[in-house]
Amino acid sequence: MDNAKELLHRSYDENLSPEEQKVLDLALQKDPGLQNEKVVLEQIRARLSGYQADFSSDFSNKIISKIYGFNQQDDFIKLFRAIALSGVAAILLILLTIYFTDGSLGLDALYGLTGYSPNEELFSYLN
Repeated sequence: MDNAKELLHRSYDENLSPEEQKVLDLALQKDPGLQNEKVVLEQIRARLSGYQADFSSDFSNKIISKIYGFNQQDDFIKLFRAIALSGVAAILLILLTIYFTDGSLGLDALYGLTGYSPNEELFSYLN
């Protein structure tokens, strides 16, 4: 069956040898499913015979102009702006967190030293 189906498909693209044509003809006589497939394939071929896939006449010019018109500097500026704004938003979020946690934005609060006495040694900060 699969061989007959393959022969049917090949018969539309190339000439079959006499032996292959005999096998295909016998399979078509015996198998109504293969006959239906042949009818469907012929209908598809008839519908597609008049179809012509063409691009518009200025298609290549449009593509080339888009390639050359691509401005990398504009994209860099947009990307930089997005990164800078997200960085500023992150810094503001950190400052708000420090303010709400410690109650002020002094240097001690920014460095995280609000709970320590100024008389303690630096070594005690590291432990």
